[in-house]
Amino acid sequence: MPTSEARTLANRKNAQKSTGPKTPEGKARSRANGLKHGLTGAGIVLTEEDATEVEIRNAELQAELAPQSAMGRIMVREMALLSVRMERGAAQESAAIARNVRHAIDDFDQARLDEAETLIDILGEDPRIHRRKLRNSPEGVERLFQAWQELRDDLTRTPRPTWTAWHLERALNLTGRRIEEGQGTEWTTLSKASWGDFGAFETFQDDKAIEARKAQARDSLLKRIEAEMSELTEHYETLDFETLEQDRAEAPTRALFDPSKEASLARRYESEARRGFYKALAELRRAEAEAAARPEPEATPQSTTVCDPLASSWNVPSSPVREPRPAPAPVASKPLSATLPTENRSAMVATPVPVGSSR
Repeated sequence: MPTSEARTLANRKNAQKSTGPKTPEGKARSRANGLKHGLTGAGIVLTEEDATEVEIRNAELQAELAPQSAMGRIMVREMALLSVRMERGAAQESAAIARNVRHAIDDFDQARLDEAETLIDILGEDPRIHRRKLRNSPEGVERLFQAWQELRDDLTRTPRPTWTAWHLERALNLTGRRIEEGQGTEWTTLSKASWGDFGAFETFQDDKAIEARKAQARDSLLKRIEAEMSELTEHYETLDFETLEQDRAEAPTRALFDPSKEASLARRYESEARRGFYKALAELRRAEAEAAARPEPEATPQSTTVCDPLASSWNVPSSPVREPRPAPAPVASKPLSATLPTENRSAMVATPVPVGSSR
């Protein structure tokens, strides 16, 4: 369906008003919208008050325990966090128990009323069992009486009495029977007669006679309803009200223990935080003992050798001046014939080579 321009402008204006928190405080509160109790996790879901308390307690424990190792300081902070969670769990359970005790009487009465209302709503699922449970308590009897009274009011309504198939089924359920179990009973016969179904043995040709027979059937139904209401009134007087009052008076005492799921979780979180606290304390003691038993590292003596400064490429040291080597002594040269063997030397002398010879 098309939207008018005025409607579009109004939508845009309204959207600008729903942009969420803008201040840092508002954004911080918005981030914590999903926080239920802050008793689990690694500390990132702590409330602002708990986070502040953790920092204060960490500073106090660090000063008191004076850990000498890094592991010890980590364990001390863990102890601070777990101690806050431990106290939070105990405080939450105590507050819940105090609330339960204060409202124990009211909760006791309301629970009985709720049970009666639930049983009357599911009466048709198992009429015999649910009717018996309703008759065992004053609240249940009162709710049964009220149901019969509602049927009576419909049946005696003026100027047009009302009695339908639903009313028949309701009446049968109130007597502890299902609709299929009511065939042939007085309730079914009278109900059909009130609708003009008189069976094969009763036929009326006159409209006045028919209406009179319907009215007679309704009167009979009314008497049956009043008989049931009278029986419930007598049954109400037989209930054990003394025991009921004793149960009601003991409700605050029973409320000292909360069996609800929320209370069970709070107790479990407190127990886990307590175990974690003492485990962190044991780890702290172990870490501190290991740090104390660890030998001190020996001091390494520093060398006193003075190293020459590194040479710079701009300041190249000059080469040392070397003394000139002495010149070698002269060696006397020998003629070539002196170095040859004797036979070769005689041959060279005896056979001269002529000039121009090819040899």
